[in-house]
Amino acid sequence: MTFKPLNRALILATGLVIFFSLTATRAFADCPIQGNPAANGPLQMLVLGDSIMWGQGLKPEKKSWWRVKCWLQEKTGRQVRERIEAHSGALIAAAPTSAPRFISSNGEVNLPSPTVNEQLDHAISFYASVGSKADLILVNGCANDVGVSNLLNAAASPDAMREAITARCGAGMHDLLRRITDSFPDAYGLVTDYYRLVSNDTPDNPFLRLLVKKLNNERPEARHMTDKEMRSRLIALSELWYKVSTASLGKAVDEVNAELRERNSPSRVSFVEIDFWPEHSFAASDTLLWNFMFGSTNLSGFRQVIVVLSLGVAAYKPNDDVRESRVKSCNETFKPSREGKESEVEKRTRKDSLLICRYASLGHPNSMGALFYAEAIKGQLQKVMDQAGWKAEK
Repeated sequence: MTFKPLNRALILATGLVIFFSLTATRAFADCPIQGNPAANGPLQMLVLGDSIMWGQGLKPEKKSWWRVKCWLQEKTGRQVRERIEAHSGALIAAAPTSAPRFISSNGEVNLPSPTVNEQLDHAISFYASVGSKADLILVNGCANDVGVSNLLNAAASPDAMREAITARCGAGMHDLLRRITDSFPDAYGLVTDYYRLVSNDTPDNPFLRLLVKKLNNERPEARHMTDKEMRSRLIALSELWYKVSTASLGKAVDEVNAELRERNSPSRVSFVEIDFWPEHSFAASDTLLWNFMFGSTNLSGFRQVIVVLSLGVAAYKPNDDVRESRVKSCNETFKPSREGKESEVEKRTRKDSLLICRYASLGHPNSMGALFYAEAIKGQLQKVMDQAGWKAEK
């Protein structure tokens, strides 16, 4: 048996899809409603953000926002209407550029735009067009702004990464929340945090050692690191990401609430910390994240190596719920242009994006992980339901 040499596309795809990747969903089947659905009119729930808030790899009824919707209907006795703008790969904001090269109506396809700020623009226009307004806004973001390749760079400077995370997750989220609270002055907002990708609980096996080495072999400063040193650095970087992003997002929420109070307006934004611990990280003993089918820890050392060498070619698939439909959308989105010949750079970028898209669920919350997110959100909503006056009149 022979293998083709690992190329840049395979290396890039392997790294990018294993962390965070995140066009609005349309109609899903509804969930049961307790009480009188017409009482007080429906509650309007807006969902903004990246792949975590979208629910990468999950069927609709398993997504965290869906579980929250059904729970709210049960607790308030009112219908909840969702507007989903979140999608895989979304940045909070991006520098002005020309029209995006690729677009998709499937939120599973990881694309940088519409950005979360653009998602907000779309929502403002939508609610204005139907004469309504949002009551509850679920939002997240900043992982894609920091850059997944940076978060998997074993040679990254901790100080530089801390500065980048603070800026993207702090100032970036603060500015977004200012726009949200100004645009929807009566809505309550909830901001969720992220989690560690890898930890000491992530198994040290041939599969991950080879993966880590291939992710960093194009970086001169990382080529002389031992496998043990690379692993140690990535674990430390993942811990840094978790702690600094959590602190920065929480601070952004606190600052916006303080600004609201200065204007004699009540605090209307809550920060939701998710109970993801080291044992819940990628491939760990009690992981809450999507993995390969059968799980890397169940593959022999030789077969684990084959997964890395043949990613995108062999029949190894992520173990998420919607991989087949996502691959179909990926193939449609990143197909060759009919309008002219691609340059070599454009072709390589398109192929990289296609490969990343196919495996985009890896490292995202699985069904149980989404349940953890939903329960944490419910805990915060318990505190605001009565204050917001959402319960139907009896």
